Amino acid sequence: MTTFRQVRVSPGARAAATQALDRAGSAADKKKVEAALVSAAGADGNKVLSAEEAQAVVSSFEQAAPGPGPLDAAALGTGLDLAQAAVDGLAKANDVDGLSVDFTFQQSLEKKLIGELKAAVEGAKGQPLDVNMMIFEFQSDNIEQAIADLASQNPNVTFRIIGDSGQASPTGGNALPSLLGRDLPNVQVKFKKDFPYVWSDAKGRPVYDHNTTMGLNHHKGFATLLNGAPDRLVTGSFNWSTTADTKNYEDLSTYHAVDSSTRDATMAYHGEFSAFWNNPDAALSPNDFANFKKAQMDAMLVAHGKPPSGGRALPSDALPAYTLPADTGAADVNGLRARDTSRLTAALGEAAAKAVLAERAKYGRFASVDELRERVPQLAQVARGTLEALRFGSGRVSVNNATVEELDAVGFSKRDAQKIVTWRETKGDFDTIDQLKTEVKVTASTFDRVKGALDATDVEAFFNSRPFSAAAGGTGYGPGGTRQTPVAGDTGAIAKAPASVVVAATDLFNRATPATPISVAMYGMSVSSPEYQSLVAAARRGVPVRVVLNSDYTASTVAAIKRLRDQGLPIDVRVQSAKTMHEKFGVVGDDVFSGSANFSESSSTKHSEDRFTIKNQREIAAQFQSEFELLWAKSRTV
Repeated sequence: MTTFRQVRVSPGARAAATQALDRAGSAADKKKVEAALVSAAGADGNKVLSAEEAQAVVSSFEQAAPGPGPLDAAALGTGLDLAQAAVDGLAKANDVDGLSVDFTFQQSLEKKLIGELKAAVEGAKGQPLDVNMMIFEFQSDNIEQAIADLASQNPNVTFRIIGDSGQASPTGGNALPSLLGRDLPNVQVKFKKDFPYVWSDAKGRPVYDHNTTMGLNHHKGFATLLNGAPDRLVTGSFNWSTTADTKNYEDLSTYHAVDSSTRDATMAYHGEFSAFWNNPDAALSPNDFANFKKAQMDAMLVAHGKPPSGGRALPSDALPAYTLPADTGAADVNGLRARDTSRLTAALGEAAAKAVLAERAKYGRFASVDELRERVPQLAQVARGTLEALRFGSGRVSVNNATVEELDAVGFSKRDAQKIVTWRETKGDFDTIDQLKTEVKVTASTFDRVKGALDATDVEAFFNSRPFSAAAGGTGYGPGGTRQTPVAGDTGAIAKAPASVVVAATDLFNRATPATPISVAMYGMSVSSPEYQSLVAAARRGVPVRVVLNSDYTASTVAAIKRLRDQGLPIDVRVQSAKTMHEKFGVVGDDVFSGSANFSESSSTKHSEDRFTIKNQREIAAQFQSEFELLWAKSRTV
């Protein structure tokens, strides 16, 4: 446990720290105030008390009892409670991984998405930025305008967009044809290769039929790469339209990919995007898609005794293959990989880099450029622009996806680091860092030394895909298509399985116990889907299950759940009909899944889908659970 003597008090914090200590009326009270200051110092992940942190404690004490002089017992207790709340707020503000979730009717998801786009571009500061988008519906004029403005003003940014086949037509307010009409050189667009049409005898021509699709591009998000390094990922149930933003229940998750807990999922999204983009049987450039669609239409016309549509094919506008750029990003001054040390040395020089690392080892991560310069005086001679180009990660690692290199650097032996990786690759996620002692047999002394730099947060990405000519769907176009992951089967046994959107949900359901209720909000749910079957199996094990469904197309599923409820199983369902309940998430304890995929055979066998799991994140799980309770309260009992 860190004591006040082990904390470095910055020059700007000294007066406030003294003022806080002066409010103690006894030696015992002084220790309590010191503990509050230590907690405040740790709000940004280090053992340095900044002016802002010290002032948070002083202001809390002033709020409890204005004026100078010692606090009585009651006022001190109130002041300490207020100080802890203030520290928690600072800690949240300093969450550099930036895991967050937003919901419609709480704020505009359209504005949130545009804000993340602008923040990514501004953060690039003229450096190469790739913005890779996969979107099912795009009818937002505001998002279209934001992309156009950012593209025209920032030639260092390249926007690549894969839209669904239905987005190729300018009718219905689709934004991509309009965006293409702006002829911006750094905006590239492809469309999902698909032909969802059938012959209509009544109309004497092909007509659109949703049920004949060979696979929608059902994704709803984007991710960015800054100098080849994963930067952020924004995704969820939210389609890019005014209707979705103002009339539907929707969610949007944001992942700022600085540290180990989030960067793998962001890179997985980029890997899926690039493989989708480069697959000519999955995505086509605008003219090539128009030619493909015309050929399919003409073939159907001829097959029914009609003349072809006529007209010439458009010239091919095939776009170049997209190779993910090499990671040449700036050093993470708090990073634990060898690449960060070498990049830091290249940026600052060997002597200054060693001073930075020594200071970090003693007092913890650096929160800002100003703090870096204050704590390492020799950096005063380094240009501020050089320091501002550095990244400031959390200095923490997740035991569920940190590399052996990072686990070694944080303080484990190489043997323990390898055992940690082997265990999780075999059994799945650690639920808490305390399991390192029971499952991996890390010694108490090692654990106590490193636990401050650890967490168990794990963000994973799962995909489904189906090229146009494929006989069946797969688990992603990219590297995810062959990825195996340890998941719990219907008996609870852990085994490797293809990392599909299905197992992202069923793994959580199959691990659930009666002490971990399941809450699911799902736009579409079929009784034939594996996810539904897994939900029912959980209820039969005594796990309380509640489900909110949208009213359209779910009557048979609602009836099936009602029968199970009437049989005495702990499962219940409500239906949302006042608004479109378009969300697709589930909560099991401190674990969450969300994304684009419904519980349907089409989602698991045909469509290009994503589902993301966030595990061991109590705050995020609580936010999703709060949204579920709101939906439950506003939905109709059946």
